Amino acid sequence: MTVIRIRPRSAAWTVPALLLLCAEPARAEKIRNHFDTDSVMRAPGFFDPVVLGAPGPARWLILTDLNPPSAPNRLVQVERARPPDSIAVVLRRNTSFRDGSVSTFIRAGSGREGMILRMRDEKRFLILLVDASGDVALSAYGDGKSRELGRGHAAFARPWEKFSVTASGPELSVFFNDEKLFDARDPEPASGRTGLATTGPGEASFDEFVIDPAEAAPQLTAQP
Repeated sequence: MTVIRIRPRSAAWTVPALLLLCAEPARAEKIRNHFDTDSVMRAPGFFDPVVLGAPGPARWLILTDLNPPSAPNRLVQVERARPPDSIAVVLRRNTSFRDGSVSTFIRAGSGREGMILRMRDEKRFLILLVDASGDVALSAYGDGKSRELGRGHAAFARPWEKFSVTASGPELSVFFNDEKLFDARDPEPASGRTGLATTGPGEASFDEFVIDPAEAAPQLTAQP
């Protein structure tokens, strides 16, 4: 059994980070993070870093790139020597996601990288990870235990490729360059935070992170 826990890098933001896990948005709206207005060699704005699982170093920086999906910047987790069971995450601040779609572009590399979504706390979340060979796995964590929900394969033909997840209640679909890879079911669908994630050793690069919540159903009021 793998126990998942938040491992803050410093006590200065321990309490705020834990409180932000429960933050709810003022309203559901599409959010696009292209990182091109962030300062190079600095941490990304509007994101909260946490480490889940095994303790390990993690450092997220904005770096330039020759040809990212959105020029000129990319977001990179730069610590290469990380334990296999350590999950480095940056959570988008002041957002909560349940239904809709989440997408990002991933640069092919040596690590396992992807997205975390519907994160209710450090033990309950969904995570999509892509490894260097193109194997794609969607897993659910509940009470610290991991359960694989679906698996597929994506052939990297370009330096950057797009991955996305759509969610509607328990129904999930994973896409590679807007073509469906597989369907899956969330055993405990609920609202939670979402962000970018990488596990184990190796550098991980991201660009164009988009959260597009589904429109809430209108409330019907009975007429007298």
